[in-house]
Amino acid sequence: MSTLFRSRAFLPILLLGAFAVALLAAACGGDDDDDASPTQGAGAGTAFQPVKAGDLTISDAWVRASTGTNVTAAYMTIKSAGAADTLVSASSPIAGMVQLHEVVTEGSTSKMQEKPGGFPVPANGTAELKPGGWHIMLMDLKQQPKAGETVELTLKFEKAGEVKIVAPVQAASGSTPDMSHDSHGGSSMTPSGGMSGGMGGTATPAMGR
Repeated sequence: MSTLFRSRAFLPILLLGAFAVALLAAACGGDDDDDASPTQGAGAGTAFQPVKAGDLTISDAWVRASTGTNVTAAYMTIKSAGAADTLVSASSPIAGMVQLHEVVTEGSTSKMQEKPGGFPVPANGTAELKPGGWHIMLMDLKQQPKAGETVELTLKFEKAGEVKIVAPVQAASGSTPDMSHDSHGGSSMTPSGGMSGGMGGTATPAMGR
């Protein structure tokens, strides 16, 4: 009887101890969650946040990390929620010269050239600047942009006016015609009008119903 009595007497103590251990474990778990939040948030800060200017929204902007040459390129998506507009020029404090370029394919060869008239953004449509197509060419670099850094760009539109953005620098694998040193031929390359086929740049109007 005495053994049974002692066992019953210790039962509440054992239950209380188990409850205390459970509370301690829950508290530690809460601390781990709090520590994870700043880490997740820090990564989000490096992404480009869309910029609005009138009817235009500029998104997915980035600058190619330098490969040791004196040129690099910037890419982005420009969407209009209203009237048509045109990106007519751009500038950057890290470049001595900035031009709007396209890649044109003739037969089995591709070449880069300055695009006459700039990049049109259709009414309720999208203009996409991407590797191998339309791009903003930054030449005579004053500094070499490295992955993880940012580059300031000023975009000048026909209607929306000047729009300043800060684009992240990202490394890009492979080689495209817009980054071929030979295809640039220096800043003396002149555009030739009326080229057809192989235009890498895209201007997509919204489909009407």
